[in-house]
Formats: sequence, structure tokens, C-alpha cells
Amino acid sequence: MKIYASLPKILLGNIKMINANVAAVNAIISDVAVKIQDELNKQENSNFTIRMGSLTGSRLLSGRGPKLNVRMSTIGNIDTDLRSEFSSTGINQTLHRIYLQVECEVVVLTPINTVEQTITNQVLIAEAVIVGTTPDTYYNLEGMTASDAMQVMQ
Repeated sequence: MKIYASLPKILLGNIKMINANVAAVNAIISDVAVKIQDELNKQENSNFTIRMGSLTGSRLLSGRGPKLNVRMSTIGNIDTDLRSEFSSTGINQTLHRIYLQVECEVVVLTPINTVEQTITNQVLIAEAVIVGTTPDTYYNLEGMTASDAMQVMQ
């Protein structure tokens, strides 16, 4: 799926525009949310066993004792957020990244306890390097005071 609808439009070496394919990005966001919800629905009403010693909270007794059958139900809420980031990668280059941040609130209901957990993950959808013109001169003035910068320029 093509994320960027067009390459940067370059006019005399200057970047004028970069355009993302919004339909493709929205399709990805929608598909991710639906697939996560489907996986949560598959886990609903699953059965598993745990050892009684694990319920005590003691490390010494954890995983020991008779088995206890537990029926689990899951309830999930999914939130997606599109993030965009620009970072400098050189004198004349900028890196553009598009991320999808997925936050899933899961509540596991068991006869013994209710566990609530928020799971957050960030997935890189696309990245592009935007190349501009190379400047005739370049000064890196980071970490310099104003008086030091003036001495360098003179």
C-alpha cells in the first residue's frame, strides 16, 4: 500500500510540499483496530488452570498446590492515534515518520479477581527522507554562548 501520495515537489531545489495518502493511512488505522478487537473477542470466555499457591502472592508457593480451573472473560477498549515526527538527519535532509499509537485497555474478569491493564504500543507506518538544497555555508552553533558565536562569525 502506498502511504505517500506524491514525492516531494521540488522547485529549484526547495521542498514545497510532501503529501501523504490519507485514504491508505486511514485504512491501516481502521484495520489495526478491527484486528485487535477480533483477537480480544477470540480470547473471550477462555478456560485455563492455575495452581492454588499462585493465589497467595508468595514466591515460595507460586506454581505449587492443586490446580484451580478459571474461566476468563476479556473486555477491551482500543484507541488509535496518528503521530507524525520530523527530525533532522543532516545539513539538507529531514526524516519524516508517521506512527500509529495503539492504546488498548483490557479488563480480565475472573471469579477470583479483576485485572485492569493498559497496553500501549507505537508502530511505524511510513518514513521518508526529504532532501533539500545543500547550503553554501553551515554553522553549528549548538552549545555556544552569544559572544562565542559572534567571534566565530567574525
